[in-house]
Amino acid sequence: MMRTETAPRTVVEVRGLEKHYGAGGRRHAGGSVTRALDHVSFAVDAGEFVGIMGPSGSGKSTLLNCLATIDAPTAGRISVGGREVTGLSGAELAKFRRDELGFVFQDANLLDTLTAFENVALALTIQRVPAREVEGRVHAAARTLGIEDVLPKYPYQLSGGQRQRVAAARATVGSPSLVLADEPTGALDSKSARQLLESFSALNGMGATILMVTHDSTAASYCSRILFIKDGRLMGELRRQAADRAAFYRKIVEVVTDMGEGACDAR
Repeated sequence: MMRTETAPRTVVEVRGLEKHYGAGGRRHAGGSVTRALDHVSFAVDAGEFVGIMGPSGSGKSTLLNCLATIDAPTAGRISVGGREVTGLSGAELAKFRRDELGFVFQDANLLDTLTAFENVALALTIQRVPAREVEGRVHAAARTLGIEDVLPKYPYQLSGGQRQRVAAARATVGSPSLVLADEPTGALDSKSARQLLESFSALNGMGATILMVTHDSTAASYCSRILFIKDGRLMGELRRQAADRAAFYRKIVEVVTDMGEGACDAR
């Protein structure tokens, strides 16, 4: 389902990223600037499942929007798959979003007039994948996410968790370089959230590179690495390594608690 060719070791590289709001993004007499992102730098390797955590207003969603090319950074650069994307515009930008990025948001954003199958297949149609390949690829994606049985149904006939897994299938069926997930479990009950996160883990096990913004320590415990952000700055990171998910969860909670108290020694 994901690309089988050798991927670049570094899929995402962010260097000196800044995003300012107010006064046209520039400080001047009588004006003020909010630094939503303040000199953020990190890299994500192929096949990583990385979480981004931080308190409300920390800049984590702004960071995701910059990676998604929804927001343009004030300064710094972003490379995805070895290509710098901060200078893309017009047709190049549209092609980059279509071919290299997959999106899963808190709201599944499925088209109500299309079946689950058609929602997933739409991503391939936009990429102009030959019609003879579409059915097999949709079913392969659905099989990985455990939703083959709901493909004939419409979104209103699905549970919240099923809709999110359909959205995940749509995001990954086109074999993007990077999957971006913004609070994907935020509107789900605990069972549906667990099923979605287990599906993300399965996709990651097949080679998908996933970057997920979350405020939920349980959701974050499914990741292989967590980046912590506060006041627009990266405060540290935590790697799962050989820890089981329960132990990793406890470490995440400790760091989140420390951040709330003004400290962070994640590493």
